[in-house]
Amino acid sequence: MKNLILGSLSVALLSSIVAPAMASEEVAAVNLNGSRNVASELSPVNLVQLAYQGYFSDLGIPSHGGFKSALTAKKIDAETLVRCAIAKGRLSSNALQNQYYLDILNIELEGQLFN
Repeated sequence: MKNLILGSLSVALLSSIVAPAMASEEVAAVNLNGSRNVASELSPVNLVQLAYQGYFSDLGIPSHGGFKSALTAKKIDAETLVRCAIAKGRLSSNALQNQYYLDILNIELEGQLFN
């Protein structure tokens, strides 16, 4: 568990360097069987970083310290962020049914609490 948290934190830190550039471009992922994974247009790591940096502030998601406070108070969860990303056109509506994506997003959100 300690390695998972440290790994998540490392990925989150590294992705914070790339996240501002990701806000203005489309990102697509390919799943293991080679087909396009529509629900992964934005990775969970980048979604959390964009939220933290205020990309969804117009949709009521606070940035920086407010983001962490809202996470602690359980006012923001994976589904909330996915809905915001859908509203901004960064994810397809299929992302809400992608449990794997939501699980990874929850791990990233938990990691934010320790940063």
